[in-house]
Amino acid sequence: MDGMMEVVGMAQGMQAQELAMQQAATSASLAKETLEFQGSMVNSIISGGTQGMDMARSTGLAAQGIGSKLSTVV
Repeated sequence: MDGMMEVVGMAQGMQAQELAMQQAATSASLAKETLEFQGSMVNSIISGGTQGMDMARSTGLAAQGIGSKLSTVV
């Protein structure tokens, strides 16, 4: 009976580890998307000319929103 309990415990530990790995992969994917979005916004600001100020404000607000979501997920 002890052997069976040990096997069950090992299986539960493996499931918990797999879940943690999935969460880490999801967080990394979200972080990558966030950085790509911010990079795209910076490029838009640089090439925007006179519209740069309005776009900079919008980009800052978007970055704040994404940053708060990212810290919630992680």
